[in-house]
Amino acid sequence: MSHFSETTQRLSSVSAETAEGRAKELLAKVQQTFGMIPNTAKLMANSPAVLESFLGFSSAMSNAEIGSKLHNQIKLATSESNACEYCTSILSAVAPSAGLSVEDILNARAANSEEPRVRAALAFANDVLEKRGKVNDRQIESLREHGFRDSEIVEIVASVVLGCFTNFLNNVADTELDIPRAEPIETCTASTCSSQGC
Repeated sequence: MSHFSETTQRLSSVSAETAEGRAKELLAKVQQTFGMIPNTAKLMANSPAVLESFLGFSSAMSNAEIGSKLHNQIKLATSESNACEYCTSILSAVAPSAGLSVEDILNARAANSEEPRVRAALAFANDVLEKRGKVNDRQIESLREHGFRDSEIVEIVASVVLGCFTNFLNNVADTELDIPRAEPIETCTASTCSSQGC
């Protein structure tokens, strides 16, 4: 059964009530955009430069040619690979708003898809992550064979990097969950995923 994290967060959070200056303005923007302020945003607010950069990067990627669905699938796969419980949980919770079904969420976490084009993109994203970007010519050519243009290949890499940023930060801080925990993928099925936060 899903539940919130009981671990102690290792880095402090900045609340909207106590924030000052640019941090306060940015947290208000997060509240207005999402209707809430996730703990990860409160963590980033320790450095307004970091929070502003993250919001700018995220906002710009919402217009990516690969589309928000694939962008989120890549971030899910990256979060699972980086064992980031916070990111996997929050991405699983918001994924339906990006057009992902329960099956899409489970497949993305496993870096898989029923669609050959998406599967190729997720495999490439995984290679970028594992090889720190040192992919070979054949791996790039495989993407092109599935119809990806250079602009989209750049966006796939950017999606991995954006996922890694939040993964690494939340793993360092052990960010307290403020959304239902995504169950380990090994225990998830399509029938339990929607009810148990997989």
